Amino acid sequence: MNILIVDDHPLTCHGLTGLLSAIHPTSRVHSANTVAQARAVMDGPTRLDWLFLDINLPDDPQREFVRHVWDSPWAGKTILISADTPVELLRAALGAGVRGFISKAADPDQIVTCFSAVRAGEVFVPEHLSRLLNGSPDGDIRSLSPRLRKVQVCLLRGASNKLIARELGLSEYTVKEYVSSLLAYHRVKNRLDLVLKLQGGS
Repeated sequence: MNILIVDDHPLTCHGLTGLLSAIHPTSRVHSANTVAQARAVMDGPTRLDWLFLDINLPDDPQREFVRHVWDSPWAGKTILISADTPVELLRAALGAGVRGFISKAADPDQIVTCFSAVRAGEVFVPEHLSRLLNGSPDGDIRSLSPRLRKVQVCLLRGASNKLIARELGLSEYTVKEYVSSLLAYHRVKNRLDLVLKLQGGS
């Protein structure tokens, strides 16, 4: 398993690297302190399994890189890390398919719980933030991005990954990542459960 941590604070990278290496000793944990360093690793030969991404990078003041990650298959591999995250920003990230969020103030047990949850196919948000998200004027946090909505419509028609890829002009690998994000987002295990849940209105 290959993991990339993107954070401008070396201490955060070092601490998270140590924790992840301890609980997954066979993994390779990479770190990047700038957007340029992150892009170099992400565009390199190493196939990354998970991305821990700080949403407040000094060299990404408009969050262009962060939003690029959200609007791509990387979203389904991403766990956000931040000291302070506006609720609306977190909702947008989850709607794009991001798999979780942990605060920089979180204790090691919560980080382990978060990573275990997302690796099991779930979406992880700390309880206090989940309450804020669900208690907001917009109600449900499941406001999907336009691209995920298109994939979801195709899934509800029973389309295969190959057919979805052809219809939306995507690779089958990209479709697979989007489907995984949708299953995790709706907290279901497979396509059938997703169809039953959405058509049943639950």
